[in-house]
Amino acid sequence: MIAKTSMAMADLKTSIKEKITLRFISIITLIWVADFFTKVWAVKELSSGQVINIVSDVFRFQLVYNTGGVFGIMQNNAMFFQFLTGFAILFLLFYYIKTEDGNTAFNFAISFILGGAVGNFTDRFFRHGVVDFIDMGIGNARWPTYNIADAFISTGAVLLAIAFFQIEKAARERDRAE
Repeated sequence: MIAKTSMAMADLKTSIKEKITLRFISIITLIWVADFFTKVWAVKELSSGQVINIVSDVFRFQLVYNTGGVFGIMQNNAMFFQFLTGFAILFLLFYYIKTEDGNTAFNFAISFILGGAVGNFTDRFFRHGVVDFIDMGIGNARWPTYNIADAFISTGAVLLAIAFFQIEKAARERDRAE
């Protein structure tokens, strides 16, 4: 039993060394830094209720603190979402490490999602809520306000769907060839 556990730990260490590359860490870090500094700017420049129109009323910056989840659901549940975000980060890291061979889209998808999740996790830990400031829409028809971390999480989710499709397609082609 001890030998089996030792082998599993050795395999995990090897997987970590192979998967957690400088590129992977750099992407996560760059996303976190971009998210952090844009949120610092938003809090400083928009905290007085100011709205900055970038493209008329269609694209603007307006500060909102989100104490809930995605799209502002379940407001005032910061601790729940702090736990959920932390769990999601650990789950994604473990899943990424244990996945045998992901393609480029998969690797970028996971790093984008993790970078965004770490950015929002930082906000949930140090602020009243997640700082959102990117506001898009026409008149009263508006998309929920979001931030750089959310944009990368969404982009990562789309890339992940593409990666899963590519991986499934490759598996079907391998099965047909055999």
